[in-house]
Amino acid sequence: MQNNQQEIVHDQKSEQVRLRELGSTEHLFWLLDQNRPTHFAMIAGIDRRFPAGAWRAAFRAVQQRHPLLSTYIGTDAQMNTAFYSEPDAKIPLREVEQEATSWQAEVAREIATPFDWSSPPLLRATVLQGGHGSTLILVAHHSVIDGMGSAWLIEDLLRALSGASLTPLPLVQSLEVLIESDMTSAAVLPAAPLAPVPKRFRPGAAEVPHIDALALPVELTCQLIARARIEQTSVHGAVAAAVHEAGRRLSREWCTRPIRTVTPIDVRYLAGEVGTANGVYITQTITVDDQPRGTSFWNAARKVKRDLAPSQTRASAVAELKALDAAMSTRPTVQHAAGFLSAVLAFDVLLSNLGNQPIASTYDGLTLNALWGPVVTSGFADDQMIGVCTVDGVLRLTHASYAAIPGLLNEVRVVLEAAVMA
Repeated sequence: MQNNQQEIVHDQKSEQVRLRELGSTEHLFWLLDQNRPTHFAMIAGIDRRFPAGAWRAAFRAVQQRHPLLSTYIGTDAQMNTAFYSEPDAKIPLREVEQEATSWQAEVAREIATPFDWSSPPLLRATVLQGGHGSTLILVAHHSVIDGMGSAWLIEDLLRALSGASLTPLPLVQSLEVLIESDMTSAAVLPAAPLAPVPKRFRPGAAEVPHIDALALPVELTCQLIARARIEQTSVHGAVAAAVHEAGRRLSREWCTRPIRTVTPIDVRYLAGEVGTANGVYITQTITVDDQPRGTSFWNAARKVKRDLAPSQTRASAVAELKALDAAMSTRPTVQHAAGFLSAVLAFDVLLSNLGNQPIASTYDGLTLNALWGPVVTSGFADDQMIGVCTVDGVLRLTHASYAAIPGLLNEVRVVLEAAVMA
């Protein structure tokens, strides 16, 4: 009888700490992270220094606001995954007395340091305290939050640092659960075309990636936005075309074949109740630049926008999520998930764009001077990962790679300067 009572108590405890199942996209990121780390970083420059206690209080406030920030990932015998709560888990925080210009080295160190998904929490932070300001480096396991969600999380931290109180948010289910009724009637997408050659993964050596960053001047950013509008394309399309052209100027290998670029697409609009909740609410779409050399820059930028357009519709996003949900329901292995990434997505470039002014730049008593990222790696041996974010009229680019094309961002700027003046 005593043994039975202990089992019942254990079951009750498990039910209390289990928050929700991982959605299919979250589960895929969990698998891929076990092949090669896919966690990511966001970087925020702030015009004030804060004592250690203020940062820790702010992080505790965001943990109390967002239920998934105090969790780990647990599995059962069938490899079903769920977020489990550990209310006392504290977000690890390193504080470094260092000038903010050295954040690239700290980010490289963080990207090379994997998460233990079975230990809470799935978020950590470093704060660099300079003479007149602070630089926050926020690092997250990609199953618990996406790029846009991490930007909103930084906004919550800045609000807490400015003295605002944060209202706790309810637990929000995964996107696949929230749109389950839509997925029932969704069309079936045709099978994605395989890449000509599967992408190789980098060796699992404990090296650090190359991290670079570049801010376009306000004038050039404004010119780019205005010219993209005139040319009937998007800033995203222009940046993608510039990355492709810059890469071909600097890499002979890029000149020999089409360039495959993956773009994460925010699909929180599919379920209005998601709001700014943590979780992964994105789809990812491949576009292929197979145009001959010498193609007009703005024609190339328009092609990127045109190729992305079908994936930005509700019907296409739901159908894609339905296909992924079906694939994840078979509970593939880490090796199967890695094979999917290598043969189907098989990208050369990841271009993650948080858009124009994703969060506020002014708060009570402090200012967000810069927002960089997302900074992420996929595990491919030669991927070039580009993060884009525009705040207060300044477009900022980050570049992360274990086999970086040297000078890529500087050449992107050269290409964009020529394009807006042509």
